Amino acid sequence: MRRLPHIAQGFSLDSNEAMSQCESCIIGKHPCQPHPTSESPPASRFLELIHLDICGPFPVETPHHKWYFIIFLDDHTGILNLQLLATKDQALDTWCTIHA
Repeated sequence: MRRLPHIAQGFSLDSNEAMSQCESCIIGKHPCQPHPTSESPPASRFLELIHLDICGPFPVETPHHKWYFIIFLDDHTGILNLQLLATKDQALDTWCTIHA
């Protein structure tokens, strides 16, 4: 931002105040503690323990009209699978397809 007035015409930056009040910047730079190490042993076989997360909706849909994504992570192998979803209710069908 500070260099922008030097490389673009018709733009001026009044002060540093605008950059110090940016909520996204404050959140992105906010330090957080790491998650504690799990006390339980890792899964001993494939698909015994799956971690998943659904994210969305995003402000812009994909070219295939998807608004969400779901991530499956197998605890034993570390295999990660990401699937795009048009709606959240497709999550169970996606899991059934992966699990089969």
